[in-house]
Amino acid sequence: MKKYVILTILFLSFFVATNVNAETGKVKSSDGINIREHPNTNSTVLKAIGNNVVFNIIKTNAGTGNGCSDNWYYIYYQNNYGYVCSSYVTLVSSTETSTSYGRPWTTPKKAIMGGAEFIAKGYISKGQFTSYLKKFNVNPDSFNAVHNHQYMANLRAPTAEAKRNYNSLAEAGLLNQVYNFVIPEFINMPLDTYNSSMWNTDRQTAGNQDESFENSISTFSEDYKPYLRYLHTKYPLWTFTPLKTGLDFNESVQRQKPICSIEKTSGFCDPNGYDTEAGWCIATDDAVKFFLDPRNFLSEKYIFMFENLSYSELYTEAVVQNVINGTFMQELSILDNQRYDSIFVEAGRTANVSPLYLASFAIQEVGSSTTPTFTTSGEQFEYEGYTYSGLYNFFNIGAYSSESNPAKAGLVYANGGAGYNNGYISDPSSANFLEILKVNRINNYIKGYALGTNIQTIKNLIGNNATIIVKNSQDNIKSNNELIATGNKIIISNGTTSATYSYVTRGDLNGDGEVNSADLLRIRQHLLGINKLTGPYLTSALLASGTEVNSADLLKIRQHLLGIINIEQ
Repeated sequence: MKKYVILTILFLSFFVATNVNAETGKVKSSDGINIREHPNTNSTVLKAIGNNVVFNIIKTNAGTGNGCSDNWYYIYYQNNYGYVCSSYVTLVSSTETSTSYGRPWTTPKKAIMGGAEFIAKGYISKGQFTSYLKKFNVNPDSFNAVHNHQYMANLRAPTAEAKRNYNSLAEAGLLNQVYNFVIPEFINMPLDTYNSSMWNTDRQTAGNQDESFENSISTFSEDYKPYLRYLHTKYPLWTFTPLKTGLDFNESVQRQKPICSIEKTSGFCDPNGYDTEAGWCIATDDAVKFFLDPRNFLSEKYIFMFENLSYSELYTEAVVQNVINGTFMQELSILDNQRYDSIFVEAGRTANVSPLYLASFAIQEVGSSTTPTFTTSGEQFEYEGYTYSGLYNFFNIGAYSSESNPAKAGLVYANGGAGYNNGYISDPSSANFLEILKVNRINNYIKGYALGTNIQTIKNLIGNNATIIVKNSQDNIKSNNELIATGNKIIISNGTTSATYSYVTRGDLNGDGEVNSADLLRIRQHLLGINKLTGPYLTSALLASGTEVNSADLLKIRQHLLGIINIEQ
């Protein structure tokens, strides 16, 4: 298996945070509201937001007065950060804004439709709108911090996706259409990083073109222009937009390296690195430099890694069919009584994401076999004490590499959570135990007791409804005055039935039942790749509503220690 900070079955994915904000707001003014550059009604208007539109609130106490009778909110909306007056905003509960993405995914169509919605909401609409940016989040206007919230660990994934899309468009005769490519630039880029033995992208150059085109690429660095000029000679309708990242190239290489895996058979494993999983390793500096450098992919076959992935009418069912020919998706989805090419187009149109990209990405994740793979077969399986069947996951969403079996964990995500089978509880007594314990599920674990709760308090809460034994991570029984902590096992019995649960205290990353400086150190070590969090400890670090630990989670712990917020359980 290969990973993404989610995982995938071929070239695995990294599944990352879709939200780092603590609050969500909704406009409650029929006239809409304005996002302003500063907390002042005389400040420049950056963007208008219509009535009932939902947006992300970064800070609720961002100033008072200056034309607003209540607090100003500092917010994020469609690549804009700015201030809005809270008098015209309603705070929205997390349950109102959360989405199940149509889970459980009990047919291929449900999995593709739900996965498309997840990708669009979590990435495309958040500033990671190209294959390159999903792998290397270097967009300074992205909702998430640069070098975080990246979907895939596979260093070469964007190249495979780009070439597959190019081939499909070439077969359909659609290359000479209007496409815009958003191409990143870094500060202090080296003279050249190209190495044809690493990956031959067959770049070609041309001299100056017509004045109009030269003006259109005038803000690109000179070392980009020869390649763009050649592409213009072949495809005059293509346009190119520079993305000035403001990031130092060499620093970016070092930030990216811990989350860049490459096949061991490639010969580009860092001798001082480590295996990220079976058959995969941390790539060398030179390999990371090569695949991070956009100049190396300014060729007609690979330029599509920079294409905006929003929905386009150009991508018809015939175009999508060119991608999925030769795979198990080339025909009908029997459960849905609909062809796969039609499903991908419908999913793309509904979620506002390229159906060609969705089809290419599905192959990237589940392979190009003529028969369904494990995550697309619906076959029965067991995981963490539950039996499931009839589940599908075409993009390996939720397949965390920290799980004992990432592919199965992804199907549990497709199910809507652990312990359910196609929407029904597979063990009713187990569900009753959760009510008795007064806890909720989080991934494959349980949570819910206030920080600092000891074992005796839990026993008092349960009363005569059941009995419990709590064990630590070394499988030793804990005393009543000890705190419930991350990694503890709660064994509950009502005399006839028993169940065992692994507990998570959110923010307790070292399993002592508290949130303190030791936990801040652990999350820093994780982010640096020094001492990775796994299992319940990884889940306990997901504090910012995301699916991958990043700097937003570290900030939550820091704010808790400073007394600015309390980490909710």
